Amino acid sequence: MRCYFMRGGRIEAVEELSGLSDNEAVAKARALFSERKREFDGFEVWNRTRVIVRHPQHTVPNNVAVWPLYRDSPRAVSSVRLADSARGIPTTLKPPLKV
Repeated sequence: MRCYFMRGGRIEAVEELSGLSDNEAVAKARALFSERKREFDGFEVWNRTRVIVRHPQHTVPNNVAVWPLYRDSPRAVSSVRLADSARGIPTTLKPPLKV
């Protein structure tokens, strides 16, 4: 695990936190940050690609994980097909299924 110390939304220093559980790593990061509060705005603890904690939350304004999904985004488009009755097709006059 790594603890990244942030200033102005950028990583300014890194500490390796080897062999610790998530809770131990967070406690160690908080202790390290309290010693360096005057130098940095916040910190993040990561285990490879998994974020464990961010302190404070707003230290990373451009984080993809907190961006909302927009309606115009292709990933936000629903692939659910409306029922025939919702599309105005009478259920008794459906075309035969092709097999």
